[in-house]
Amino acid sequence: MDAASITGARNWEAVRERHPEAVARLEDGLVRSDDLADAVIAQMHDRGVAWPRLLEMVTAGAEDADALPALADLLRSASECPAWFDPALAEAGARAWWRFGTLQSSTLYQSLIYGYKAQGFVRPLAATGRLGEGTLERVQNTARWVAEATAPGSMRPGAAGWVATIRIRLLHALIRDHLLSDRSGSGVAWDVDAWGVPINQTYSALTIGGGFLVLPLMIGRDLGIRYSSAEREAITHLWRRIGAVIGVDDDRLPGDFAAARSLFTIAAEFELEPDEVSRRLTRALLRDGYDLQNAIPLPGPVVSAMGLVIKPVLSTSFSSISTRWVEESAVGGLGLRRTPLHHLVDVARPAVRLREVLRATGLLGSERAVVRRELRTVRRGLGLPPADAEALTQPS
Repeated sequence: MDAASITGARNWEAVRERHPEAVARLEDGLVRSDDLADAVIAQMHDRGVAWPRLLEMVTAGAEDADALPALADLLRSASECPAWFDPALAEAGARAWWRFGTLQSSTLYQSLIYGYKAQGFVRPLAATGRLGEGTLERVQNTARWVAEATAPGSMRPGAAGWVATIRIRLLHALIRDHLLSDRSGSGVAWDVDAWGVPINQTYSALTIGGGFLVLPLMIGRDLGIRYSSAEREAITHLWRRIGAVIGVDDDRLPGDFAAARSLFTIAAEFELEPDEVSRRLTRALLRDGYDLQNAIPLPGPVVSAMGLVIKPVLSTSFSSISTRWVEESAVGGLGLRRTPLHHLVDVARPAVRLREVLRATGLLGSERAVVRRELRTVRRGLGLPPADAEALTQPS
């Protein structure tokens, strides 16, 4: 196995010399899958269970899943709380996250670009033929999952976020099965030796710990948000639980924020060479990754006409702003261009800090009121039903 070739990191060996244990774990994870989820998909095919029916069984819970033993095993495993898990700490993390929910939701674009840097991460998307199409749907589906998974109380077994996370876990397994078995009939099977396992443990762990945890908190800090160390640990605990339910091996999930930041920093040392697939995905995200139709309360034809002017401006702005948080070695390869527009973050920072002062002095209402308002705003924009009011009123 050539990890440098799989990942596109031209300096893999140099980084390994500096961090031998961490890089050895990353290398091992490139060929590790999610056995429980893979077993469900294999049994689904063997027993002739349709994919929509499988999703219904997940929503119904373990009793309905008894008809598919592999699914019952997965649901029981995902329902068990590991010894390290503290529900109260995860709840505190959810509330800390959602105090700035609208802003955290906006960091999703950067989380996606974080993954697009690596050839190995984008290769499954290329193999399934979904590159420039379905961009807005991909963004919205990911945003809905993050909103569900991070809502207070939503990662309890059977709750909406827990169910959504299991469904994504099985979708990943379905894609792996599709690629490894060549069910598409293309005659070209996935080459594990050359490309690693699709949606493997390494990319899953980096996506959770880096793309969805460290990077959003780093962007938040750049924008003027200040989390206490206790809040960072609580948010880390929440994402560790999400990572476990989505199928990341326990020993690959960071136990605290320092470990998550260390892994993120090591990963940033790799000099990645984004390929044409990475550039196409990034271009599509910057061009089509936002829903003007819902953002602008005007008739559809008017919004479409406005989009001809607005989209290029947004694309140029997002491209420049993104360079603040992408390693310099990957900026050009992704097709990003740094311009003075990246200073828009500096312009926005005083407003974010003022909002935090108003919140801290109670002028925006209680913490629960702020969290409820942020949740309501984001969920309405994503077309999600209101969050569970009972979970929001439970003590931290």
